Amino acid sequence: MIFAQALDFSSLLNEEIVALIIYPLLYLTYYFASDFPIIKKFRNRFGETKDNFEQSVYFRRSLGFVLLGLIPFFVTLFYFQNPLGDYGLGLPSGEYALWWSLVPLAAVLVVSFALPGNNIDLSYYPEVRKPEWTLKRTAINAAFWAIYLLGYEFALRGMLFFTTLYAYGLWPSIAINSAIYALIHIFKGPKEAFGAFFLGILLCLITYYTNSIWAAFIIHVVMAVANDIKAVNAAKKVNNSAKSQ
Repeated sequence: MIFAQALDFSSLLNEEIVALIIYPLLYLTYYFASDFPIIKKFRNRFGETKDNFEQSVYFRRSLGFVLLGLIPFFVTLFYFQNPLGDYGLGLPSGEYALWWSLVPLAAVLVVSFALPGNNIDLSYYPEVRKPEWTLKRTAINAAFWAIYLLGYEFALRGMLFFTTLYAYGLWPSIAINSAIYALIHIFKGPKEAFGAFFLGILLCLITYYTNSIWAAFIIHVVMAVANDIKAVNAAKKVNNSAKSQ
């Protein structure tokens, strides 16, 4: 038999609960921001079409940095009790930090650039839609990926992971984090959703053993940039093949 008890609202002020509440709200705001009238009005100034756009992508990533990065940063800074280094912003440290930083990064570099991009979803990647990709455009795209993912990683693998780690322990915090990470990728299809779940476990372990988000952040940026480069090359092959027929 379940006995009803008076609700204890004081637990809502616990750091892990605050993180578990504000992260989904901020991500939902970011995800649906494009539907907000004020955002639509602002993006219309770019004069872009559905097949040729760039500035709106950089604007969206900048908005993501503010919502998923700056706001969690200030919540952590002014509300949470521990110093920022305890939420992943310190430099990698620990007995195995070097191994957990370099070995996964090396593996990601090999996989990201060595494997062909034949299976990339060209209906979604690259997010920037331009017929010509110069070195400058590639660098700007990479820079905005880094800006966005810095906020993304701090919110997810910093604020959220470490608060739940301190409250619930390692594996519950990894399960929570990986589940959220997979749910975020559902709209991209089963391949990315399942991949995100297992990648989320790895990135959480890297964060745990390095006491820092920086290795996970660098890995995430490398994967995103490499994926775009391969998508651009794959799109060129498709276009060239279509022209030759």
